[in-house]
Parts: sequence; structure tokens; C-alpha cells
Amino acid sequence: MDEITVRGLLEIALADEPPIGPVAHNSLLAGIRLRRRARMRRAAGGAAAVAAVAVAIPAATGVFGNIHAKPRTGPQFSVPKVPRVPTGTAYVINSGGGTVTPIDLATGTAGKPIDVSGEPVALTAAPGGKTAYVVSGATNGSGATSDQTVTPIDLTTNTAGKPIILANPGDAIATAPDGKTGYVINGFPSHSVTRINLVTDRPGKPVVLNEPPDGIVMAPDGTAYVTVAQGVRSPTGINYNRYYFAPFDVATGKLGKRVRLNSGQPASIAIARDEKTAYIVSQSAGTVIAVTPIDLATLTAEKPIDISTKPWPTKGYYGQPLAIAVAPDGMTAYVADGAHSTVTPIDLATDTPGKPISLSGKIGADAIAISSNGAAAYVANQPSSTVTPIELATSKPEKPIKIGGGWDSGFEAIVTVP
Repeated sequence: MDEITVRGLLEIALADEPPIGPVAHNSLLAGIRLRRRARMRRAAGGAAAVAAVAVAIPAATGVFGNIHAKPRTGPQFSVPKVPRVPTGTAYVINSGGGTVTPIDLATGTAGKPIDVSGEPVALTAAPGGKTAYVVSGATNGSGATSDQTVTPIDLTTNTAGKPIILANPGDAIATAPDGKTGYVINGFPSHSVTRINLVTDRPGKPVVLNEPPDGIVMAPDGTAYVTVAQGVRSPTGINYNRYYFAPFDVATGKLGKRVRLNSGQPASIAIARDEKTAYIVSQSAGTVIAVTPIDLATLTAEKPIDISTKPWPTKGYYGQPLAIAVAPDGMTAYVADGAHSTVTPIDLATDTPGKPISLSGKIGADAIAISSNGAAAYVANQPSSTVTPIELATSKPEKPIKIGGGWDSGFEAIVTVP
């Protein structure tokens, strides 16, 4: 049974159930929502749903410090000509351990894990890199199994603040450019978006959408964009087999013009700082992986960039371990493919994929972020409980940084700050 069918059956089963009340504590999945990409790999009939965005946050450049311009001349895959030392800190969630671990990028050493009650599933860092927000909560297909909250983390002291309790499980989070407001996606079953006042740490009333939202991303000008799934009722339930990208009006809670995504279920979103293009990595038919550029001026989808390499594993692997990050100069995107443990560079001037960078050869590569100076990418690998640095000047993976242990580590989100 595929994810779409599972979702439909669950929707029908819960149609008459009351909304799930607050349980308490942190990030990107929860309720009966069925997200856990990595953990569901080991559960037959698992479902996975989307789109935590892993980004680097350069100083004073806003949430997505990536500049994208077309057309562009110059060498393909513009990267540093000589290796440079990465700067800043990476933060990676450990769902099974209920922690967020800082990594000093200059030395490649992991610091003391930061406890966040509940099971963290997503995180983002506010502009300026002083505060991170962790969404927590998890599901096993029969209801919420842990706290459902958003936990602020002071990145100057690496200490967690008081969790913000959500009325519904969270799946993804983005913050406004001024850092005063956060927006949490509450997908299945609530089909809503929760606005959080980050000055007072108080959530507002969830805004219910007609379709379940999956992912959210915020442009530097404050425009929010979401991905949603459209359900089609059938004899077996509601099949969510149509996916869209759309602007989300944060003031009215309404969606703008929707762009059909024909490349499959979206797994991750990246957006250019110049606000001209969004990039959505999707997977369909169990084997096809593609990145769809979206022209944000006209809200039209461009030709998908096919980055499929070899068949998707047929046994012991479920979900969507896909992520995308754009380098700070905006010239190259990097797509992490957890099924094959690779990272594929894409020249954004020509929309041409390069040779995949092979990591450990094991299943991994669940999330990716790039240092603010563009020196290295960092790939979170759940099965091996590691984070692999990739020197972008040479496209060479370096020695993995060990964090946590076991399949339950759940390294599904990573961010970097200066």
C-alpha cells in the first residue's frame, strides 16, 4: 500500500474524530500525519510527507542567502577555486535522542547536545543566526506519540527556552525576515498553518486550508510559499496524488495562484534570495527524482531537471529522503538523495546536473545545508548517525562526524549559521 492510499484511508477513518488537542513540545511531524521519512523506511507501508528546508544563513542577508540569476556566463558549477575553511556552526536534530547537536564547522567537532523535550522533526534558524526554532512531535499512524511543540534555542548560549505548545502536530517551519513571526505547517489531519508570535512566543489560531499543506518556505521579501496535496476521492479513500506550489498570504491565510507539480510528491524547497526562482525536489514512480524550477514572477513551472541515477531500493526503504540547498553565491544547488547516499550538484545557469558525489555507500543523506562562506556542504545521514562534510572546491566528502546512534537518530533537518 503506497503513501497516497494510506493517507486517504486515515483521512476517512478520522473524519468524525475531534481535533487533537495540545500535547506539548517541538517540530516538523506529529499527530497522525505520517511524516518520518527515515523512520518509515523500516515500516512496511510507511508514509512520508515533506519539506523541511535546510539552509545556510549568511550574516545580514535574510533567511535564504542564495542569489540566483539567469542567464549567466562563466564556468559550469562555480565553486571556490581553492579549498577554504568553513566558518560558523551547524545544528542537526536527533529525533530519537530528543536533542539538537551543534557542530563547530571550523574544527568539525560536535558539541554538547541540546535537550528539547519531545521528538524533534524540523528546525529553522531566524535571520541573524541568534535563535533557532525546533518543531517536535511524532506519529506512528495511530495518533500523536510525543509532545507537539516549537522550542526556541538561544544560539549564543546553545540553551533551549520554554517550549511553545501547538494545538496540532507540526510538520515544517519558516520564520519571517524580521524574525518576529514563525509559521508552522500542520499537515495531516488538521490541514492548517499556525502563526506564532516569536516576540511573545504565543501561537495564534491555526488557519485551515482546503488541502493538506506539506512544506513552507519564506522569501526575503516576506512572501511565504507552500506545497499542498490535492485529494481525489476513490473507492479506497482519498488519494493525494496531485501536488501544487502556491503563495500563502500570511495576513489572510489564503493561497494564491497554484502551480501544478508534475514531477511527483515534493520533498524539499529552496528559494533564491533575489526571489526570482524556487526549486522543489520531488520523487515519483518510486524511481524518478527531479528538481522543478518555479518562476516566482509568473508562477509558472519550468522544465524539471532530472537527477535520477539508478532504481530506488525495493526492500527495506520507504519515504522520501530528499533535500536541496543552494550555495550562497546562488550558482549551484545541491540535492541530497538518501536512497542512494549521494549529493548531486546542479548548475543553475544551465539547469544541468553534474556527477553525483558518493558518500558512504550506505543509505543516508537525509538533509543538507551549506556553510555561510560556501566552503562546504553538510549532509545529515540517519542510518549511520553522522554528518558528512563535503569540500565544495573539490567535491570531496570528508570524514563523517559521528553524532548519536542507530536508526532512531532521525537526522532529518540541519541548518548552518555564521
